[in-house]
Amino acid sequence: MRQKHWCGMTAKIGTVLSGVFTIIATDLYLIFEQKQLRSSNCTEINQWNKTVTTLINQLLICWSPNIILFLSCITIISSCLLIYSVYAQISRGLVIYIIWNFFYETVNVVVQVLTNNDTGIAEVRAMRWFGLVSRIFMHCFWIFFVTTYAHIIYKSKDKGNIIFYNRRFSAGNGKFPQQKSKIINFPRHYND
Repeated sequence: MRQKHWCGMTAKIGTVLSGVFTIIATDLYLIFEQKQLRSSNCTEINQWNKTVTTLINQLLICWSPNIILFLSCITIISSCLLIYSVYAQISRGLVIYIIWNFFYETVNVVVQVLTNNDTGIAEVRAMRWFGLVSRIFMHCFWIFFVTTYAHIIYKSKDKGNIIFYNRRFSAGNGKFPQQKSKIINFPRHYND
């Protein structure tokens, strides 16, 4: 059975590269965004003069470095789970990766919207948005491979496909002597 190729890659290779891309992109995001996330103004909050939405926004802005660091660590773990799931052919790990990536990028957009007003330079805001949007588009590209491979694994487990079955061979020399049957003649017994 010939596997389909998209952009010169099979679904399995694209899925592994998706995990590698996510690990590298998350590390780069933490490196390049740490200054912007740490520079948010978190002075003492006067809780009596502000509305609930303002308090929630201020809380998210102040805790955004910790939130992003925690979510990034979980994202790296989910990417490692993705790579292991490809190796072990576990479709559940691939689905968990897809759901987590959607959640991670949604939280990143919310943090970007809330913390982008603190940046005074327009070019820095444009660069941050460009980085986030390009990363989201790349995740959408790689999610296609992950979804396709999860579907392949699910269908192969469902049907018990022999293509994905790892057979074990004996450690013997591989020569099996033919055994002759002990019954050489089949005498016909008729009762007349």
